[in-house]
Amino acid sequence: MIETLPRAAVVASLAGTLSRAVALGDELAAQVIHEAIGRLLGLPAVPEGRAKSG
Repeated sequence: MIETLPRAAVVASLAGTLSRAVALGDELAAQVIHEAIGRLLGLPAVPEGRAKSG
C-alpha cells in the first residue's frame, strides 16, 4: 500500500504542473496530467470524448 503523504506530495506537484500546462495552452499535457491526478486519487477514468464540454 502506498502511504498517503508521499502520494499527496505527488498530487500537489502534478497540480502545479497542470496549472502551467493550462497557462501555456497545452491541452494534451493538461489532459494527461488531469488523468494521472485522478488515477492517484482513485477516481474512475472518464471515457474518451466525455472529458470535453461544449
